[in-house]
Amino acid sequence: MSISEFHKKMAVETNNGIWPILDKANPTRQELEDAMHMAHASRYHWSKVGERINLARGDYMISRVYSAMGRAEPAIYHARRWLEITQETGIGDWDLGFAYEALTRAYAIAGDREQYEKYLRMAKEAIASVKSEEDRKTVQGELDKIVYKNP
Repeated sequence: MSISEFHKKMAVETNNGIWPILDKANPTRQELEDAMHMAHASRYHWSKVGERINLARGDYMISRVYSAMGRAEPAIYHARRWLEITQETGIGDWDLGFAYEALTRAYAIAGDREQYEKYLRMAKEAIASVKSEEDRKTVQGELDKIVYKNP
C-alpha cells in the first residue's frame, strides 16, 4: 500500500467511525472524545491526499463533534472554515446547506439566538435549492435535530 492509499484509507475509516457515535441518543463522554480524535485524524489524512472539498467536509465533522460535546467555540470555528471553503470553491448544493446547518447547530450550543436564527434562515434557503430530493431530506433531517436551548 502506498502512503497516499494509506492516507485515503485512514481518512475514510476515521470519518466513517464518527457517525455511529453521533447517531446515538446519548453518547458517552469517552465516545465523544474518540469521535473528536477521529474527526481531527480524518481531516489530517485528507490534508495529505484530498481535495479542498474533503478538507471542508472534515471541518464539518469536527464542528459536529464539538457541538455534540457542547463546545461552542471550536464548533463555530470549524463550521466557519467549512463555510469559507464551500463559498470559495463555489461547491454549493447540499454542501452549502450543511455548512449553514453546522453554524446553526454551533450557535444553538453557544446560546447565541441572533446568530442561530440567521444561520437557520440561511440553511433553509440553501436546502430549498438542493437539486436532489434525497439530499434535501438528509440536510433538512439534520437541521430538524437542532434544538436551541436558552443558556
